[in-house]
Formats: sequence, C-alpha cells, structure tokens
Amino acid sequence: MAQPGWYPDPGGSDAPRYWDGTAWAPVATEKDGPGNPGGHRRNSLIGIGIGLAAILLVVALMVWQPWNSGPWGSPEDTNSAKPTGSQWNELEPTETPSTPQPTDGDGRPVACPLVEEGNNEPQGTWYVSDGIQYRGVPGWDDGGGWTIDFASDRSGQVEGVADTWVAITAIGQIDTADFSPDPRTAATQASDCLSSSFFYRTLDYRERLQDEPFTTSDGVEGWIIRENYWNIPEQPVTGDEVVVVVLDAGDGSTLTLFHSQAPIEDQERKDMVAAALDSLSRR
Repeated sequence: MAQPGWYPDPGGSDAPRYWDGTAWAPVATEKDGPGNPGGHRRNSLIGIGIGLAAILLVVALMVWQPWNSGPWGSPEDTNSAKPTGSQWNELEPTETPSTPQPTDGDGRPVACPLVEEGNNEPQGTWYVSDGIQYRGVPGWDDGGGWTIDFASDRSGQVEGVADTWVAITAIGQIDTADFSPDPRTAATQASDCLSSSFFYRTLDYRERLQDEPFTTSDGVEGWIIRENYWNIPEQPVTGDEVVVVVLDAGDGSTLTLFHSQAPIEDQERKDMVAAALDSLSRR
C-alpha cells in the first residue's frame, strides 16, 4: 500500500493530490494544496511578520518621538506641572509667618525697654511706687522688682518655689513714651513683655483668664489681665498664674504697673498674691 503523501491526481487535474494511506483527499486548492506547500503555515508566518513589524514601528516612534521639538525627543518636564485633580489646593495661607522678634542677646526682646536701676526698699510692710502701694506677703523676701525691669521706681518681693523657680509680687512705673497711655493697651504690652522675656524661656502657651477694667479699693482706675503661663514639659512647675494691672494715677508721663505670679497649682500662694492685689491703693 502506498505511503501517505502527495501524488499525481488520478483524476487528471494538474494539482497533486494527497493520499492518506487509505483514500485520496479532496482536490487541493491554490491556497492549501501541495502546489503551495504549507499554505496554512505560510499564512501564520505572514501574520507573525505583520505583528513584528507593527511592534518595531511602535518602538521606533517611542524612541524618535517626532512630536517633540528635539531630533530624538526628551521626557516631558512634569516638575513644574500643576496637578489638575481635586487634591490641588490653590488657597493662600491664612497667616503669614512672622520673623522672630530680635533680642538683646540674653533672650530679652528689644521691643521691651530696659530700665537700668535697682529696687526700692519697702516702707514697713508696704511696697510703694510713685504714690501707689500694696501690702507685701508676710515672710517673702525683698527684691522682686527685677521681674519688671522695663519699669522704673520699682519694688517687690520674691519667694522660692522650686529649683530655679520663684513666686513674685512687684510694683513700678512704665513710661508712656514706651507704652501706650491707655491702661488697657499698656497692660497687653506689659503682658507681652513678660511672656517673651528671658524669665519665661520655658513658656509653651498662654491662657487668658481675665481681661477687664480694674478699680482699686480707693477708686484708682485701670485694667487687669490675668493669664496662665503654661510651661513646656519637664519643668519644676507646670506654669504660673500671672497678673498684670496697669493703673492711671494721673501722672501723665507714667502708668503704675502691679505684677504678681504664683504656680498654677499652688492655691495657697495664689491666695497670698491675691491679698496683695486687693490691697492696692494710693499712699
């Protein structure tokens, strides 16, 4: 029996005909007959060739990038491109950061004046400045006027509280050439001087407790600001309750300043300085 393969067509056609070993296959067409050996395989190779050509064309375009101005193209600069999504925030900041306030080298703001003078001695149990006085806290030491070194004619007390920390009462005169002649504004300025001075280098933030008119028991008018000065962590005390009172005693060129401070959590000492404040009056 003849082996499978292509043989002359017994039917007489010009195209060979395939014998599968038992029977003749149908007459081959031009595309898949032996006159065109491997017709289906050739079609596949043609398809593969077209695909490879397309791939090579894409690669060439990516390298060449004819849409860019350079002969070989260059990557798009996206560093300065602005995102277009909803995540882009074009709002201006609500506050402009300010530069640090200049100091005198010891942490003291230049904006706060420095009065070069010592502390006045008390007159009995009273601490006096230009006709205004307060009764001192019994048992406390003299010398607290240094905490208001931007005031003249000053006097005061100091009481040790903890390592490097003290409680204070003090009185003095602030010059209206340096501070506002308005007691309310001057009280704010004095509070700012105290909070930003070398004495409060460990200040974290201020908490306003009182900000209102003040009148002494004998009728001298002024303004009081009471605040908690909270320290940064790991300090000898958590912070101070600070009182600033500015009185207009009618001098014209100066205002009287009363200042006290005591640890926030030390109610006993806060009661002591409150008694000193209550005693403010004309001499």
